[in-house]
Amino acid sequence: MARKTKEDAQKTRDAILDGAERTFLAKGVANAAMADIADAAGVSRGAVYGHYENKLEVCQAMIDRAFALDALRFPAPGASAGDTLRDAASYYLAQFLEPGSPQRVYQILYQKCEQIPENRSILRRREMADRLTMHFVRRQLRRAIAQEEMPAALDIGLAADYLVCLFSGLYELLENGPDALPRCERILRGALEGLPHAASFTKA
Repeated sequence: MARKTKEDAQKTRDAILDGAERTFLAKGVANAAMADIADAAGVSRGAVYGHYENKLEVCQAMIDRAFALDALRFPAPGASAGDTLRDAASYYLAQFLEPGSPQRVYQILYQKCEQIPENRSILRRREMADRLTMHFVRRQLRRAIAQEEMPAALDIGLAADYLVCLFSGLYELLENGPDALPRCERILRGALEGLPHAASFTKA
């Protein structure tokens, strides 16, 4: 009996988080209310408050769930640093086009979370995600130098800034639809292949 109760509670939480994704996408974080989330989830307001104190706590749980589903799977065993960077970037570019919880949550984080004091805790999560991305790219560039895929004189900080900014720009291209994905992958491939030979990215 206890197991059934636990499973029912999880189903309710999942319904609430699904409703939160729809609500935040439609209204933004600032304009959403717990009542809106309850309506979108098809549960009572009491059920929402039974699991979460406020909408920001709901939003945090929503982000945690998406990040857990989307745990970083790179590098693959035996993969070079260059292959890891390419494969990871290609994975996330394709995922941007794949309807699902991670796609919706990233859209909420970067397009629907207003820069206001009330949203500070959510904005910090976004900043953490950005820092983790930068840390991952820097780590792979260090691996690339160790594996002699990149020159020892590579300016890792500058090269990481370049790749992360490039990746953000590719997301904008993908807003034109899935037909843009092959172009994005070619741009990414060209950037990674050209980086070892670009004198501008070596230390002075």
